[in-house]
Amino acid sequence: MAENTQIQWNTTAEDLVKLYNPNLTGKVAIVTGSNSGIGLETARVLASVGAKVIIPCRTLEKAHGAIETIKESVPEAELVPLQLDLSDLSSIKSFVNAFLELQLPLNLLVNNAGIMACPKSFTKDGFETQFAVNHLGHFYLTQLLTEKLKLNASGGTRVVCVSSAANFHFLGKEGLDLSNLNAEKSYNPAIAYGQAKFANVLFAKELQRRFDAEGVDITVTSIHPGAVESNLGRYLNLSSFWDSIRNTRGFMALFKEIMRYKNVKMGASTSIFCCISPEVVKGEFYADNAVNRTVLNEQADNKEMARQLWDISERLLAGKVEIATNSV
Repeated sequence: MAENTQIQWNTTAEDLVKLYNPNLTGKVAIVTGSNSGIGLETARVLASVGAKVIIPCRTLEKAHGAIETIKESVPEAELVPLQLDLSDLSSIKSFVNAFLELQLPLNLLVNNAGIMACPKSFTKDGFETQFAVNHLGHFYLTQLLTEKLKLNASGGTRVVCVSSAANFHFLGKEGLDLSNLNAEKSYNPAIAYGQAKFANVLFAKELQRRFDAEGVDITVTSIHPGAVESNLGRYLNLSSFWDSIRNTRGFMALFKEIMRYKNVKMGASTSIFCCISPEVVKGEFYADNAVNRTVLNEQADNKEMARQLWDISERLLAGKVEIATNSV
């Protein structure tokens, strides 16, 4: 087993599998947002060590494109294209039904897909888009897949929620504004992103508590991948950049992130670490392949806030869909 001293902030995902040498043959992973960026690299690296990886994308064309890219370096990869639009609850339900029809196990769920600092908009289901895609869609997806995860529960069964340092940078010490999750009162692109990304953290911690209470051996973590070269910043312009600077409360920490700008291979490493490392601690928040508190909001361990977010998320969904009756 690799020593943590061998793993640094710039360790790549490929470096990690060389260190840990995992064999994921027979294991099945779902990686949302696996058509580009760190999602594509996460899927590629998991496939390179034997995992069958479900490639869910907004269109099947994007999924097939991702598969072609992965097979260029991992020709033996076992990959399954499926359609999934996290901004559309009916698409999430259809994706889960299609996955269940495959009659495969589920060992790794990487809730990776996301959007950042987009202009104010709402999904067809009536949810603010950043909250819907980054949190609510993954919340619903995970609930629908919970029984499948529990069927294969073991020390190697894991849920990884890709969050961001935005949970610290763009929110105050008070954490979530539970009365403005869906832009009910106001909308600021950076703050809304911070809210959604902190929701990822709270969701991961509450999901872990619920698994623990049931005695289910599943590890749930949330992560910050770092400032990564990707298309996540496609909505950023000069105005939104300065808006982010104005709203951050940790300028030096933000500056450090920028100075440690990562390529995609480095950016995917913390996701891979939380998928394969035997050293991972249940319920923790990770960055740079280690437990992190520096860019973690002060309310991360607020159990009441996490429970309220869970309840609000269920209520929002209840008006639109039938929540899985066997959810956690």
